[in-house]
Amino acid sequence: MKQGRLPILAIAFAAVLLMSATIVVTQNTDNEKKLEFTGTVTGLSSYNQPKLDIDSQDVFDAGLKLGATFTIITENHTYHGAILLKDYLGMFMFDKFVNVEKDGTISIGIIGELISAETGSTVKLINDGTSDRYSKTPQYNKGLSNNRDDFASDEIFANFYEITGGNMADDRFYRSFSPLSATNDGTSTITSRAYFVNELGSNHGIDFDIALSFTDAKVQSAVTDSKIDGHVVDVCGAGDYVAPNMTYLYFQQKEKTKTVLDTIIDEGEKCYLIHCNQGRDRTAYVALLIQSLAGATPEQMSNDEARAFANLYNIADSSEEFKVIAKLTYDRNMYLIANPDKISEIAFIDWDAIDVSSIDTKQAAIDYCTGYLGMTQEHVNALIDNITA
Repeated sequence: MKQGRLPILAIAFAAVLLMSATIVVTQNTDNEKKLEFTGTVTGLSSYNQPKLDIDSQDVFDAGLKLGATFTIITENHTYHGAILLKDYLGMFMFDKFVNVEKDGTISIGIIGELISAETGSTVKLINDGTSDRYSKTPQYNKGLSNNRDDFASDEIFANFYEITGGNMADDRFYRSFSPLSATNDGTSTITSRAYFVNELGSNHGIDFDIALSFTDAKVQSAVTDSKIDGHVVDVCGAGDYVAPNMTYLYFQQKEKTKTVLDTIIDEGEKCYLIHCNQGRDRTAYVALLIQSLAGATPEQMSNDEARAFANLYNIADSSEEFKVIAKLTYDRNMYLIANPDKISEIAFIDWDAIDVSSIDTKQAAIDYCTGYLGMTQEHVNALIDNITA
């Protein structure tokens, strides 16, 4: 995936109409043919990304398959390396995608960043190859089960485990699926992940909840919801929680990150549960920050990040999928923590080219907190004392 402007295709340009007026074939000087799809932005997808009037069936009828890659050209920017997906299966944070929506239309976007394309504007998609990674990437959302019997333990089902590594204090920080969210597929509360998170929270003495993806209103709604009850819900009912409403744009939301870290400083040596909705992306980001500050090794942190996916989707720790997940999650988050100046360039980073092997992860986290987040060194020292006490 190369950055920069799209090469000019048309020395020997031939436009040949295929199935509709939005699809043409171009040919360059190397006699290489590429499919182009041109559409108009009609609104926003469920991920608040631009949705196009391109019919996905036309894309497939033209001979393309899931895993094909595209260059996306909007009226303002060019984005390289977008992967053709369906129902958002097989994507990770900061991936660029061309997604087949449930209604058969096409959406474009970047997880953790917003593509700029106004409603009514023109977008061109140019097929430029096939993703080498796609076939190795677990279609993880497809395998999500809400049946406890499909999992080896309550902990795995609830995605509940301790955040460890380096000098992390024992029995102080845990991460999990949300204890505040009942299942929406008709299963009973007692078999939902939230039920088991609340039970495990009681067993481990959780006395403060960090509900990353929640607002105060959503927490209070969960507290009064008759479908959800248990220890962590009671903790929240007592007011022992923070709800920063962190979205998938978490690297851009420095004040929300700072709120979480300041809360840990203020609350002191409590037993914390950190979660978003599934305990995966946003949870991994916050966990990675505090692990780095505690001196955890890259292997400890990358395995911890991948474990969330392994728990949710029954992926074996020894599998190739686990290795792919570990690299696609840890490497990207650590790269941005070590290079906060690149956060504004997420859409244009060549993730295949990054190398995080030489990063001093603890120092990078300290610099991220004092520089990008604007914390004082005194506060960072207090945070480190708390998480390692």
